[in-house]
Amino acid sequence: MGSAHRHAAATRVDVRVGVHGDLLHLSVYDDGKGLPPDTTLQGLRAAGHFGLVGMVERAAAAGARIRIGRGPHAKGTEVRLELPLTPVTTPPTT
Repeated sequence: MGSAHRHAAATRVDVRVGVHGDLLHLSVYDDGKGLPPDTTLQGLRAAGHFGLVGMVERAAAAGARIRIGRGPHAKGTEVRLELPLTPVTTPPTT
């Protein structure tokens, strides 16, 4: 939520968590200025902005799916995470 305050000039942050089937859903929405329309992870990485890039990489490492954008909102940014509740296993090493 520090990023919403620091970068987005947000006045409100909504956090929602729920379980649907075998997925944990987490949504963090701020009403700030939002990301520029042409924002890509590659562009952020090239510019040295690793916060969102790191979130995506950590989510993928945990077997989760993350989406970043406006969502259904007219302005601001929403980060949506879906994390499987089934354990993520790795094959045993031989």
